[in-house]
Amino acid sequence: MEKDEFRNWFDQYVAGFTARGAAPPDVVKNVRLKKDHSERVVQEILLIAEGLGLDEKARRLAAVMALFHDIGRFEQYARYRTFVDNKSENHAALGVKILRQHQVLDCLPASVADLVCRVISYHNRAALPEDETGECLFYARLLRDADKLDIWRVVIDHYQGHNREDNPAIALGLPDTPGMSDRVCGDVVNGKIVDARHIKNLNDFKLLQIGWVFDINFTPALQQVRDRGYVESICRTLPPSDRLAQIKKAVADRFDQDLQGGSHSLHGACPACHVNLLHGF
Repeated sequence: MEKDEFRNWFDQYVAGFTARGAAPPDVVKNVRLKKDHSERVVQEILLIAEGLGLDEKARRLAAVMALFHDIGRFEQYARYRTFVDNKSENHAALGVKILRQHQVLDCLPASVADLVCRVISYHNRAALPEDETGECLFYARLLRDADKLDIWRVVIDHYQGHNREDNPAIALGLPDTPGMSDRVCGDVVNGKIVDARHIKNLNDFKLLQIGWVFDINFTPALQQVRDRGYVESICRTLPPSDRLAQIKKAVADRFDQDLQGGSHSLHGACPACHVNLLHGF
């Protein structure tokens, strides 16, 4: 497979899930949801890469990672009718398996194909492995930032009722009950990533998404979060409370602290990192 056929393969593979006879409406809807998401994450990662001043080869590699990062989602939903990994299987690991089975990355040098698979396998982890290479961690952070930027857009549209149809898969089927868990609130107030195991309802899920702001790695991505008003939009869908005011302050402090310095990298990743594996890519 030639490099310029990555997008053609992606389109054909995804189309197969809605061309299998009379595909159920929920499959059609959620295949479209994840296809659109994947395409937008490509644009988000290129936006961040431009802000970091990455060269053309690095941008092309990042775009391949973004295009294929959720390739496991289509099979996951078709097979299990859910996007919840712990009720089905790890969609990142499934995606790597699919890429290898279909030999999608065989046109790349083996070291580059392996890098792509490792980055995709890490994109949904609670934390990145500490024993990985700097190159891999750099691209994993880049992908995670781009992924979050579009997920925020998708869930906010859902919360604000901009989607024409209600889609419980977006909110993972969580109950829309009153209140917010103290433990979840405390994590966000203290600038911590929320442990998904503590999520009890839709409000907690929204707090987890607000807490993602503490897991953004690069200044261009954090700037987009602030400029697009993502956190404020989610906060407007939550019940007013003293706790919510504290959460807003914690997020504002993050913006003030990390956007004033002007550093491209917020967590030690090197924006000038040049991938030595890209010969021939």
